[in-house]
Amino acid sequence: MNTTYDVIVIGTGVAGSTVAAKVQKAGLEVAIVDERPFGGTCPQRGCDPKKVMTGISRIVDDASRVKGLGLDGEVSLNWKDLLAFKNEFTEPIPQGTEDKFQRLGIKQYHGTATFLDPHTLKIGEENVTAKYIVIATGAKPADLPFEGADHLISSDQFFEMEQLPDRLMFVGGGYISFEFAQLAARLGKEVLIIHRGRNVLENHDFEMTNKLIEHTKDLGVEIHTNTEVTKITKLDGGYKIDVKKFNHEHAMKADMVFHGAGRTPNIDHLGLENAGIEYSNKGIKVNENQQSVPHQHIYAAGDCADTGLPPLTPTAGAEAARLTSHLLHGENQEAFQKPVPSIVFTYPALGSVGLSQQEARDNHIPYEAESKTITKFFTYQRTKEPGAYAKILMNPSTGQIIGAHFLSSEAEHLVNLFALAIQQGLTKDDLTSVLWGYPTAESDIPSFF
Repeated sequence: MNTTYDVIVIGTGVAGSTVAAKVQKAGLEVAIVDERPFGGTCPQRGCDPKKVMTGISRIVDDASRVKGLGLDGEVSLNWKDLLAFKNEFTEPIPQGTEDKFQRLGIKQYHGTATFLDPHTLKIGEENVTAKYIVIATGAKPADLPFEGADHLISSDQFFEMEQLPDRLMFVGGGYISFEFAQLAARLGKEVLIIHRGRNVLENHDFEMTNKLIEHTKDLGVEIHTNTEVTKITKLDGGYKIDVKKFNHEHAMKADMVFHGAGRTPNIDHLGLENAGIEYSNKGIKVNENQQSVPHQHIYAAGDCADTGLPPLTPTAGAEAARLTSHLLHGENQEAFQKPVPSIVFTYPALGSVGLSQQEARDNHIPYEAESKTITKFFTYQRTKEPGAYAKILMNPSTGQIIGAHFLSSEAEHLVNLFALAIQQGLTKDDLTSVLWGYPTAESDIPSFF
């Protein structure tokens, strides 16, 4: 059986859903396929459930600090209840996504899509053909090159665990490890993070990540950098983890070991070779219109596309919009220039946008840096928040903002304001001249400089 459509979209996350809905509304006949429950990673296994769970732990953390200052009684985290609350947000996603596609008239397929040729996909027992094909299959945990890596538990599985063990290890010093490690520590668990490199969270400013390490250690989390896992062995009731640090070998034990060592484009199963589509370990090669190489009727967007942009939900949405403009209207896209804010939802949260100090230095970009502890600002004193910190990078000649980094309860809001400042070319003088509402985190901005 062979069915033909105008557009076939592979993947139902932010990028895929955005493209499918827009091109269907434009009058094209569209089909969409996914090998997993519809809705993608962010609302089911990523950003949203993570924010729900870490958000509750943040409330408990705040309460513990202000006990006796007008707040009495005990407040504690309960994993079972936390999981049930998270499920209120995640469980409706697949059916809700399918219902949306049905209302729009988009044909839906469940299964793995594999290229047979540049215009044809095999989905189960059916072959489907389209004038345009859009690949938006996201990312998956990266394969790790040591014996026993198959024992690692993914972040997807973390969200579904009925109970957490007493001693947890996270392999890799990325945002997944830090967010989940802090959550587990606040639940009273013993937690370790093992990171092969010298610097954790390598896309963030190293001064800021070092301060996050201090906060995370204060929660009781052990963090070992320059430490490489060489083997994981399953034992009765747990795991033995062999590691190497500075050419010295050690053995550690944990009840469960989690994968926090990054993600890789989810493209291995697509049969890209059958269509002659070029790709690397960074994803499918695309031009500025999101068109693949060499087939310009095949597009890719989101974490599976090699665009050079951070693999984040906002960039996936932006790439989908650019793709749709070109597919429907032939509008050629310019190089992506917008600053992309990135947030690690630890507590305090780490927010970054623009250049880090090491990026400016390594690329010989002139900069002036202002960094300071802001714990004694009223914003943080009123809840006894420890260690709040701000760092701003500016052009030394013009005062234009080129980077901004925050570690605090207000980081996720401040980083968005500074993303706007960088995009609009605002300067230190522009920001200090604003009459910000007081007392707010924004009214602290003039005192950052």
